[in-house]
Amino acid sequence: MHAAHRCDREYGGTMKKKILFICTHNAIRSQMAEGYMRAKYGDRYEVFSGGVEKGQVHPKAIAVMKEIGIDISGQRSKLIDEFYGTGIDTVVTVCDSAKAACPFFPGAKEEIHQGFSDPSAFTGTEEEIWAGFRRVRDEIIRWIDSTFGNAPELVKTELSQQESANAPHVQDLLVELTEATWEDTVEKQTKPVAVMFYSPTCPFCRQIEPYVVTYAKEFHETILFGHLNVLTNASIIERYGIRQTPTFKFFCGGKPVIEMVGAIYPAMLKKMLEAVRDHRNECTSNSTAIEFEKLVTGT
Repeated sequence: MHAAHRCDREYGGTMKKKILFICTHNAIRSQMAEGYMRAKYGDRYEVFSGGVEKGQVHPKAIAVMKEIGIDISGQRSKLIDEFYGTGIDTVVTVCDSAKAACPFFPGAKEEIHQGFSDPSAFTGTEEEIWAGFRRVRDEIIRWIDSTFGNAPELVKTELSQQESANAPHVQDLLVELTEATWEDTVEKQTKPVAVMFYSPTCPFCRQIEPYVVTYAKEFHETILFGHLNVLTNASIIERYGIRQTPTFKFFCGGKPVIEMVGAIYPAMLKKMLEAVRDHRNECTSNSTAIEFEKLVTGT
C-alpha cells in the first residue's frame, strides 16, 4: 500500500468516511471492491467506485461476487467526475492504468494505489478465465480486509455501566459443546442452533472464528451458537458425518437442516444465518424441509 498523503480526523455522530475505488472503465476490479467493501464494512464507510473512462459492469464480475453472496448487479459504471465536490476522504486506484491517469480529488485526505490484474485481459480456456476472475476477486477481498478490516469503528457508542454488566460474554455467546452436553444443548433446543465443528490445528478455523463471535453477538437473541472440537468428540463427529473443518451445521428443532463446509466466506455464512433467523418458526414447526441454500443463493 502506498499512500501519497494522508490526514486523519476525528469522526463523531453517524459520520462515515467516504471511500472511492477507481479503475479504468469501472467495470470489474473497482466494482468488486465497491460491492465487497459496502457489504462487509458498510457500517463504517460510504463506498463508491468510478472510472477514468465509462464502461459496463462485467457479467463475470457480477457472477463471481454472487458466488460469495454479494449482489452487485444493481451497480453501474460511472465516471469519476460524478464524485468531484462530494467530500471523498480516500481515493483507491486498483489498476495501474488508472493510477497513471493521475485522478485528482480536491480535499481527499488519502490516496492509495493497490494494483490488481485486469481479468478482462485474461486468455485461455473458459474455465481458466473464470478462475482468473475468482483469483482477482479473492485478492481484492484479502487486501480490503487487511487494509480496512482492523480500522476502528467510526461510530462509538458508550455503554452505561448497567449495559456493560448485562452485555453477554463470549463464552455465553459461543458455547463450547461436548458429547455430554450435546443432547440438551442442541437436540432439545427450541430455537435454531448454529454449530461450528473445528480443529485446534485448522488455520481457517482460527481465521473464521472472530466472525462467528461477531455474528453470535448480532444473532444471539434468535440463534444459539456453539462450537465443537472434532478431536475430542468422536461419537458426534461420526453421527453427523463430519469430514472437514470447519464445518457449520444448522439445526432446527434439534434436526440438522443445512451445512456449509470448508473455507467459506464470512458474507455467505452471515446470509445463511439471516435465512435461518428469518425462517426459524417455519423451520422448527414445519414437517417440510426449507431449502435454505436456495434462499441464500437465489437459485
